[in-house]
Amino acid sequence: MKRTYYISLVTLIFVTLACGGTAPTGVSDQPGIETIVAATLQAVTQTAESKQPSQPTGIEITYQNISFTIPDGLATGAKSETVPSVDESGGGPWGVAPEYIQFTLADYPVVSEGLSPVIRIYPAKEYADVNPWAASSLEKLQAILTNPSTPLTNENLSSVPFKGAAEQHYAAQAKLLVLNNGNGVRMLSQYGQFPGRVINNASFYHYEGLSNDGKYMITIVFPIVLPLQSTVENPEADGVPYPSDPIQDETGINAYYQGITDILNAASPDSFQPNLNALDMLVQSIQIK
Repeated sequence: MKRTYYISLVTLIFVTLACGGTAPTGVSDQPGIETIVAATLQAVTQTAESKQPSQPTGIEITYQNISFTIPDGLATGAKSETVPSVDESGGGPWGVAPEYIQFTLADYPVVSEGLSPVIRIYPAKEYADVNPWAASSLEKLQAILTNPSTPLTNENLSSVPFKGAAEQHYAAQAKLLVLNNGNGVRMLSQYGQFPGRVINNASFYHYEGLSNDGKYMITIVFPIVLPLQSTVENPEADGVPYPSDPIQDETGINAYYQGITDILNAASPDSFQPNLNALDMLVQSIQIK
């Protein structure tokens, strides 16, 4: 896992100064919407996970052309809203986006500073056209959906577009996950501008997906508590050594993140809070008409 923290920061500065917050010219080379549709449909037919998901029991949420079910006990409802388009002056280069729909879960069991439990539905092409991180994430997602046998490693997986130049430290519990009319990948992740320790309450459940018609990009972030003993005070409590110089010691930091990933991959879904199965059920219940 090659770390690219300084490169990412330089890229952020370059994009800001040279492009004024607009996507670089390379974004126009992204695959057309017809290619995205074909890739998504291919994944639906080829992937073992791609069977029509069952609808969970719980709270039904419907807003405009989108609906989903919050499984019993996961939250008490959701705030539904249409978010106006954002340019760089309103959200920094990483926050640039066309108008999109957002759902924020109410009374979610995990409270995380600076991270809300949100579901965002973007117009895929428009988002990629204006946000270079969205374009990159969409390209990676498309590559996996086109070839579902692609290893679901941190290097291959898409990232949260609105996290901008922040690095995705690891990707655990990654798997293809089908929606009622779409497909994508879910994983557990932690982000930061520099390599940081993975503690039990700083990661989140992350989903990137596409509707079957290729029109909508789904980005989901839910805070989660990991089945780890590691804390800020005792970051090596789970027996994985953290290098003394994580920036210079690339081998050491890669081994650290791989060790954490291995522990989390071996953990059962119900050892996380909330249970990963409940989060998967919510995601799979999403319908976009």
